[in-house]
Amino acid sequence: MRIALDAMGGDHGPEQTVKGAVEFLREVADRDVGVILVGDRAALETEAARHNYDSDRLEIKHASQLVSLDERPSRIVKTKPDSSLVRAVQLVKEGTAQGIVSAGSTGALLSASLFLLDRIPGVRRPAICTWFPSAKGGFLLCDVGANVNVRATDLVQFAIMARAYCQHQLNHPNPRIGLVNIGTEASKGNEVTVKAYQLLSVQVDNFVGNIEARDLFEGHADVVVCDGFVGNILLKFTEGLVQHLYGWARQTVRRHWTSQLALPLLRPALVDLTQQLDYAETGGSPLLGLNGVSIVSHGLSSAKAIKNALKTAHRCVTEELISSITKGITDHHNRFEEHNAVKES
Repeated sequence: MRIALDAMGGDHGPEQTVKGAVEFLREVADRDVGVILVGDRAALETEAARHNYDSDRLEIKHASQLVSLDERPSRIVKTKPDSSLVRAVQLVKEGTAQGIVSAGSTGALLSASLFLLDRIPGVRRPAICTWFPSAKGGFLLCDVGANVNVRATDLVQFAIMARAYCQHQLNHPNPRIGLVNIGTEASKGNEVTVKAYQLLSVQVDNFVGNIEARDLFEGHADVVVCDGFVGNILLKFTEGLVQHLYGWARQTVRRHWTSQLALPLLRPALVDLTQQLDYAETGGSPLLGLNGVSIVSHGLSSAKAIKNALKTAHRCVTEELISSITKGITDHHNRFEEHNAVKES
């Protein structure tokens, strides 16, 4: 297995991306697993030389162009065909690599992956699925930014794809599925969410109903679906809130000498909590619905985040996530057609 890494992507590439790749290979004992660094050869060779790495498992593919955040994602394959991002996706298309990880432009990765890898048959819109930790187990949220405008049927597909990911990544045999809404009643929300509630109730196993934003972290569902507009706001609001509360707590502790005295006793618990809330622990989020493993990482990804994103890609390939999603979508279409045939008869 080879995983292609857009080594120039993100705010800290190639320094942190190369370091993350080396750390990933050190932790994965299987010598059949390797990483292909894609980017400027001279820069990547310089960074790789800083580390004691296994040259049999770390390969460099040259790419002369970079993708900036202000470029139109829909034209990136045509305007930057020799960019590290496009070349990395191309390696998956060719079969040279079995997955890609990039901390570059999410839109560009989605566009390039759609153009080169295409969608799983039956999938209308790919979606980004992200893990949210909580004191009650956490949950997957899908979509968090790939689709601003959706149909009710898209939300059903998001649920099917995210359920397969939950089963593989979290070893959850029968995830509970929820729908983000402004109320718990079936009649709440706009036309899309009302229709989605009806479809999910009939077409998706273990649907638990609507979930309001204030209850997302209460452990009512393992997979929660919404459109990408709502999901992206929830994601970034949560990231900002965690950072704000962490800084606020530090300032408050400094104002009270008694709290400072107790800090050494509380430090282990605080460190543990900080690690659980750190996005680097997950590393990356899959673009579900593509006919290939494509993992998008945070633009600020550290070496730790890149390492964990590569682990996510590795597991998606090893456990054949694409095949599972394909089967789930196919089975759903077959059941839906049978249901319509019975209804018409």
